[in-house]
Amino acid sequence: MKNKSLIILGGLLASLFIGCEDLKFGDNFWEKPNSDDVSIDTVFSSKKYADQAMNQFYKSLWDFMPTLRGCHPEGLILDGYTDIGYAQPISWTRGDFNSSSSCINFPYFPFHSQITEVTGNPSFGIRKAYIYIENVDKVPDMTDDEKRIRKAEAKVVIAFHYTQMIRFYGGMPWIDHAYKADEILQFPRLTLEETVNKTVALLDEAATDLPWYTTAEEYGHMTAAAAKALKFRLLLFVASPLFNNKAPYYDGQAATELLSWYGNQQDSRWEAALEAGREFLRLNKKNNDYYRIENTGNPREDYVNGYFTKGNQEVVMASFRWGTYDGVDKPFRMYESGYGIPRGNYADMFQWKDGSTFDWNNQTHRAHPFFDEKGQPNRDVRLYENLLVNGDKWQGRTAEVYKGGREGYGSGSSVQKKTQFGYGFRKFIRDKKNEMKGKPYSCPLIRMPEIYLSIAEAMNQLGKANVPDEFEKTAYDYLNLVCERAGLPSVTSAKVPQGDALLNYLLDERAREFGQEDIRYFDMIRHKKGAEWATRPMEMLETTKVGSGFEYTVSTRDDIKYYWNEYWYLLPFPVTEINKKYGLIQNPGW
Repeated sequence: MKNKSLIILGGLLASLFIGCEDLKFGDNFWEKPNSDDVSIDTVFSSKKYADQAMNQFYKSLWDFMPTLRGCHPEGLILDGYTDIGYAQPISWTRGDFNSSSSCINFPYFPFHSQITEVTGNPSFGIRKAYIYIENVDKVPDMTDDEKRIRKAEAKVVIAFHYTQMIRFYGGMPWIDHAYKADEILQFPRLTLEETVNKTVALLDEAATDLPWYTTAEEYGHMTAAAAKALKFRLLLFVASPLFNNKAPYYDGQAATELLSWYGNQQDSRWEAALEAGREFLRLNKKNNDYYRIENTGNPREDYVNGYFTKGNQEVVMASFRWGTYDGVDKPFRMYESGYGIPRGNYADMFQWKDGSTFDWNNQTHRAHPFFDEKGQPNRDVRLYENLLVNGDKWQGRTAEVYKGGREGYGSGSSVQKKTQFGYGFRKFIRDKKNEMKGKPYSCPLIRMPEIYLSIAEAMNQLGKANVPDEFEKTAYDYLNLVCERAGLPSVTSAKVPQGDALLNYLLDERAREFGQEDIRYFDMIRHKKGAEWATRPMEMLETTKVGSGFEYTVSTRDDIKYYWNEYWYLLPFPVTEINKKYGLIQNPGW
């Protein structure tokens, strides 16, 4: 490795110190320990307290719901940084931020001071996981098998955090134990390739000690399936053009030292990603296809059960920040306050039920854009779950998303600015009453549709979209597992040819399927679509009630759009760390 810099990442590494200090326990998950301040020896003197220690690293898992003190600064969702959402408070609306800016200017920050509840905090999660791994063997009332499995779960949590950091930063320093205060804390920032290889190795190692799925009582614990799915997600990301290219996305020392890209373009990286996806399917098949898309023939209900209903077999990995959904601002403050809103072009991505493209210039489409003459949905059912649209069901009545309507914008509206551009976010919040309130809470981190669409993408990138694989499926077959669940007709190569056309279709399909699930942002980053997507002007819909009908006016606001700089694909390390002269190499451009 060329001239590796030695660095000390204060926020990350300082939190890994472990000496004779106490562990602090927060809100209980199973049972609360007898005291909030318990020594390490006490914690690992019984299974009861060890389970509390395990809960600590699980609490660090990502939760992308829009709430303050969550994993995104200011309670925003990553869709708000892309072409399908908009968030006025973020600095992307002005472009006036740099590596010395406050953490609230960035979509992710491992030193994020707002993360007081540890959700999404890699430093907290990695530290707690290693403390657990290094001490659980002391517990007298746990079997060796229990200890082995719990250690493996901790390894998956560590790898999850590394996967996130790779996607935001590229190559990272590698932490392999809980460091003591008397250790010399100098760590090289590894190359991208080294960081990826170590993360993949950790996931493979953990998977050998984990069951493919859990019992109902153990639901939510890491599994071999979660490890292999996470491995596939990571390898697909790093095979994409951001890292896997003939030239770096931006020149600089980090690019020269291969911290921000691989240094070349190789199809073998797409092959490795595809093999990881197929490995998942092979293991799933050995386990009687335990994980599968929810599909009973009722498209909207199946979609809801897939992303919302806790305990389904479509979700491969999830986090559980709270026990139940409530009707206040937890976890949906952004949706209600209107400072994070969907764009009109996102709604336009959702096709007609027959699979044809929606077009406001078509007068037939404009006459009944959401429901037919009989009031029946005429679009892809996922539109109605991702977005609040005029005329849909809402709290036991019909949604009034029009000027002066109760869910509209302007005089007479009972909400703030949540639908000011014609639509509101609906996913997870649902109708904010009976459909959501009091329901078991879960945040789906990886669902089966991602596995299928990612396999289709890798096949397409390798020029194999029409070639049946070992499961006798083409890329189109995997795509159609998702499309057909939504009630749409099959996509064929005649309609969408292999190559760029299919890639663009797959990326849009991922937006339709995974709205508000932190997928679109990473697709934009890995395919270097920032200049194309993020800077897109705001498309808005103004709905006016005219008698018993509605008039729809579509317009574009050129004054409402994001700035974009090519070096924004990876985030900066804080300038405060750079200035400590540890040799930390900044990401290019910052």
